[in-house]
This record gives sequence, C-alpha cells and structure tokens, in this order.
Amino acid sequence: MTGRPERHQDIDPEVWIGGAIAAGLVPADYAVLLRRPTRSISSGKGSTPNDDIEKVTGRPPASFHDFARRDARARAVPVAG
Repeated sequence: MTGRPERHQDIDPEVWIGGAIAAGLVPADYAVLLRRPTRSISSGKGSTPNDDIEKVTGRPPASFHDFARRDARARAVPVAG
C-alpha cells in the first residue's frame, strides 16, 4: 500500500486489445474472444459479489486490501545487508 489515493481511468477496449496484440501478449485470433468479457466487465455485469470462492476453497475470500498487501510482500526484493 502506498498510502496514496487510487484512481481508475477506463480506456477504449479496442485500444487495450490492440495494445495487447501489438505487445505480443495475445494472438490476434484470441483477441476476438477478449471483446465479450471486456465489454461485460466494463459495463459492471461481472461485478456481482457471490460466495463462489468460499464454496470452492472452504474459506471466505480475502479483501482486496489483504490481497494487495500479501502480493506486495511476495514481490518485495530483499535488500542486501
């Protein structure tokens, strides 16, 4: 956590998909498949909370805050002493 406010700025899905293709992250034919979930997520249709994680793992899901803290620790580079 940086302690700074977070901001989100949507980008045009076609620009994002085109960039992913140009960077070699996804093949062009696979990019066609990205359009539908990208459209669904950006419209908010993919954001309904549910209990799927707990059903599958038997544990409640982690908050984003806890996930980000664990991820930051896991990515931290040890400092040579």
